[in-house]
Amino acid sequence: MCSRCHGPRRRAAVIALVPVLLAGQPIAVGFPGWLGGHVAADMAVISAVSDAAHAGEAKASPDTSAVRYTCPMHPHYIANEMGTCPICGMDLVKLEGGGGDLKASAGASRTIITIASETIQNMGVRLGKAELSSFGRSIRSYGIVHENERRQTDITARVEGWVEDLRVTAVGDTVKKGDLILKLFSPQLIISQGDFQRSRGTRSLVGRGEGQLRSYGVQAQALEQIKARNEPLERVPFYADQAGTISELNLRKGSYVKRGMLLARIQDYSEVWLRVGVPEKDLGFIQTDTPARVTFPNLPGRQVNAIVDYVYPTIDTKTRTGQVRLVLANPDGLIRPGSYADVTFEVGHERRVAVPSEAVLRSGAGRYVVVSLGEGRFEPRLVEIGLASDGRTEIKKGVLKDEDVVVSGQFLIDSESALRESFRKLQRLQVPLSLLKLTKNEFAMIDHLIDASLYAHEAIIDGYDIEPKNLDPAISIKDLMWPRYKDTQLAFVLTDAVAGVRKMQAARTETEIKTGLASLNEALRIWVLKGAPAHYKSKKLGVFRDPKTDRIWFQIGAKPFNPFARGGGESIAYPSVESAAATAAAAASKDAMSKTSGTHSGQ
Repeated sequence: MCSRCHGPRRRAAVIALVPVLLAGQPIAVGFPGWLGGHVAADMAVISAVSDAAHAGEAKASPDTSAVRYTCPMHPHYIANEMGTCPICGMDLVKLEGGGGDLKASAGASRTIITIASETIQNMGVRLGKAELSSFGRSIRSYGIVHENERRQTDITARVEGWVEDLRVTAVGDTVKKGDLILKLFSPQLIISQGDFQRSRGTRSLVGRGEGQLRSYGVQAQALEQIKARNEPLERVPFYADQAGTISELNLRKGSYVKRGMLLARIQDYSEVWLRVGVPEKDLGFIQTDTPARVTFPNLPGRQVNAIVDYVYPTIDTKTRTGQVRLVLANPDGLIRPGSYADVTFEVGHERRVAVPSEAVLRSGAGRYVVVSLGEGRFEPRLVEIGLASDGRTEIKKGVLKDEDVVVSGQFLIDSESALRESFRKLQRLQVPLSLLKLTKNEFAMIDHLIDASLYAHEAIIDGYDIEPKNLDPAISIKDLMWPRYKDTQLAFVLTDAVAGVRKMQAARTETEIKTGLASLNEALRIWVLKGAPAHYKSKKLGVFRDPKTDRIWFQIGAKPFNPFARGGGESIAYPSVESAAATAAAAASKDAMSKTSGTHSGQ
């Protein structure tokens, strides 16, 4: 085949499809080899012709929104007219949403159903409201109670001596601020007191003497007693600097104490620390002043609200956790050091649209919320959820603020809606391809698959290599059209056609390219000849068959160029508009009859 003369002729003819494919589409990659060397005026004329063709087809598309009827006892039986059920003889009832409207399932919601008010009451349906709630992400962990080190006072010996009078005798004794703890007999303190009293006449010496006594730990109360006497105190008193409990006691009456020895420790338990272990992955969300809610297994019903006082800067290498510290009020002393506590941190605290968590239904398809539309009408909607806390779940998409949602009984409502949705999908699958109402842009999108076939046909005939990236627009068509047509016969066409295109993309030999082209053309055959024959006939798209292999191909022009074998091929004629409509009606009738027959045989 001579590519010098034949190729340009076919490229010029192929342009009749290209403007429709490119007009108003979000696909930037086309088939650039087909457009080179042609003027914009030709493109504008062809585009106008294509628009007119699409407009004519849109007007000619029949209405598929007819009312359907079903049996209450056998909902799988669907009829186009009112009558009785051939299985049980019951009167048929109107099937809600049974018109097969393709737009009905294009969104993220299921079939709207209407329930009588008495039935709603019997089902125990309760409503809640989607409203702004202030909460954040919850991080749960546990902690251990510790003494508050800021509430500790240590009594330490600064001078040697003997304990002559000990007022606290055991750990656990409580003291108040200013209470006498012990009296210490110390020769050094006696000597210092004498120096202090002898220096009273000299101002500078008095100050030195008083400073020496303070350096030995003599408190202000004891200094006042020393100043009021003319002779030294043999037993110097020591008092509690704060109220609390004796948590450590290292002496007895008559004990000898050395300088630097810890005599006693007073601990105030009115405030305690809670050290909480937080996983390393969550530690970055917590900072100083982060609010936390604390509960105690040993104190049922007690809950303490606190904030983070300190975040420790290290990570435990064994447990891979960090620690944070909370300060808890403990006026009754029931929160004891060493006990466990459950902690929940609230991070990312902000106002969000949220619903009660029990209103969210979970299924394999996603998360659903049943929205009450009023007057007994309910609509299950697919939603995108966010954070959950305190019995409320954030709704990022699907439900608006102030909408009413079902929080009890929604499972039965959602099940009924899903059942009706399944019946509607079954009806849509029975709609013939010729009755589908495609928009102008949708026709342009699916024509990318025809373009892929023409591109591969030309590459085989003219003997040049296929560029795999030029087939990407055809592959993306399925994703664009799938949400609306996944429940129709067109879904099978799209799936099989894209599979054929992928075979051509992955092909390494001419035989593999031909195999992929044959698969693509076979998938598109029913769409071209039965789905939209008027559209492709107006484009002068020829359909041919190889008599030896029975493979078909598409091309522009009447003279066949067989990509699968040497020689020509047989032309396949398009059906007339009347015969296409009759075929579609017959197919619909046949589907209904076969379904009824299958129902009888199943019974």
